[in-house]
Amino acid sequence: HPVAVVICVCFTTCLSPLSPHPFHSLRAMGLGEVTNLLVTICLFAVPATSFLVSSRRGVVHPHPSSGETCHAFATSTTLFSGGFGAQKSKPKAKKMNASQAKKAQKQLLLRYGGDIASGTSSRIARAIDALDPHLKEAAGLYKQVTQFDALVSPMTEEDRKRLIPLVQEEMANADRARLLSLMEDHDISEQDLHNVYQEATWSASADAKATQADIAGNKMKPELQDRITKACRIAVDASQCEDSVGRVLDVGCGHGSIVLSLTEEGLGNPDMYVGVDLSPEMINAAVERYGSERNGRTGNGRTFIAADFLRHDFEGEFDSVIFCSALHDMPDCLGTIEKAATLLRTGGKLIIIHAQGAQHVLGQHKANPVMVKRGLPLAQEWKEMIASDSDLKLELDIEPADPRSTREEREGYLAVLTKTL
Repeated sequence: HPVAVVICVCFTTCLSPLSPHPFHSLRAMGLGEVTNLLVTICLFAVPATSFLVSSRRGVVHPHPSSGETCHAFATSTTLFSGGFGAQKSKPKAKKMNASQAKKAQKQLLLRYGGDIASGTSSRIARAIDALDPHLKEAAGLYKQVTQFDALVSPMTEEDRKRLIPLVQEEMANADRARLLSLMEDHDISEQDLHNVYQEATWSASADAKATQADIAGNKMKPELQDRITKACRIAVDASQCEDSVGRVLDVGCGHGSIVLSLTEEGLGNPDMYVGVDLSPEMINAAVERYGSERNGRTGNGRTFIAADFLRHDFEGEFDSVIFCSALHDMPDCLGTIEKAATLLRTGGKLIIIHAQGAQHVLGQHKANPVMVKRGLPLAQEWKEMIASDSDLKLELDIEPADPRSTREEREGYLAVLTKTL
């Protein structure tokens, strides 16, 4: 260990016959002098080594059934800002000044070929092209079939016959048949195909979203940030009650977009936080920004996991599970809620927040049904879901606002549920 090496070198030098130090022999020193010397060496040596002790490791968790490989990233950087009594270092929001922001934006544009939107699209296309041929074909067919179904689903039978040419119907049926054949032959699920586009899209945009968040100090517009802060406060409060286990799970954590908000609301120790995201690039960005802080008592830090939430095996229970602008990206809304409920301790909180509201998500679904399969559950749907599935063991504490309502304009979307006995 670098700390031990520095101490030994310094101590040996002081005791050497060639050392100019007046106490070059243990025999010449009293017990108090030896103690004072050791303390002095430690005070100088330990902070110096804080710059040396830094490495990153990835823990691989192969999923038993899917062959999935996910990486739980952590860093072994220990902060010795207070000598042996290592202090916690909390991340702080710091907005770039104009010069820094201009430089960061310029470098970002270079990385994306001059335009972030087209650069992101190119990255997505390259990721799809790199798939195995059968998976690439299945993904293309899945996109076409999903878009066609989203187009015709709101139509009446009469409107569909009037507006959709017969040849288009036949092509859609042929695509569906070929897709089902590929899925059966290669053991591909609809969830797999949904995740292909989710991972490709979020990995392609990870650098841009993380850098733009850095430029803004990782803060949204005040009215939107206040809504996220409220949700994070509920999540943190659940981790501080008498029956808490001291753990919060952030699903769809991205580049760590709510880490600062959770910390500011009182999530004191870094190792209380676990973040999971399907995109390895998003997880890399989160680790880079928020992976170094440690709990001075345990030496552990935040855990970031690159994995499919629905397939990953989490250890232990959580005081709260929070989805911040993430539930609508999941391939199976009900399955996601059921899994989240199983991860909560009794009395724990399930929190779904979207600062821009349910109407915004409906717009995303209409524009891109491949990425956003449905809207967010409304209050009545939550009640029906809970009533029809006793295994959920959830109670609705805060009902979400309806789309286009005055309350939604004021609050966005926030649903909070408690795990019951």
